[in-house]
Amino acid sequence: MTSQAEVGGLRIAKALSYVCGHRDELAALLDEDDAALRAVGAVVGGPAADNVSLTALLDALHAAVRRAGDPSGVYDGTGRSVKPAGIADVDVVYRCPLQLCIGRSTHEVADDLPRCQFASAETALIRERLP
Repeated sequence: MTSQAEVGGLRIAKALSYVCGHRDELAALLDEDDAALRAVGAVVGGPAADNVSLTALLDALHAAVRRAGDPSGVYDGTGRSVKPAGIADVDVVYRCPLQLCIGRSTHEVADDLPRCQFASAETALIRERLP
């Protein structure tokens, strides 16, 4: 049985994966009203944040994205499933170097070396081939 904390942690990890993978699109959508996006980036890129802080920041970003015209926000975007990257039929996954989000599967990666938008100097995601 999955605990409430595990469900909350997975929800945060999925949202962070979405924000990391779509950060440029979100910044363009939010235009000058990107304070919520910058706040998430500041907390995730800094010392370890607790789930309560991340949830509050992601909730604010979700609301800002919805106000900007994207009804899905950061929690309900298309293309995301309840399964973390690597569970579906893929050979390669890209893991978060900060171990905060669920990472990305091969079909979610547009370039050869995807980077974590929250890590300092945009550290490359860790490429891992599944057995």
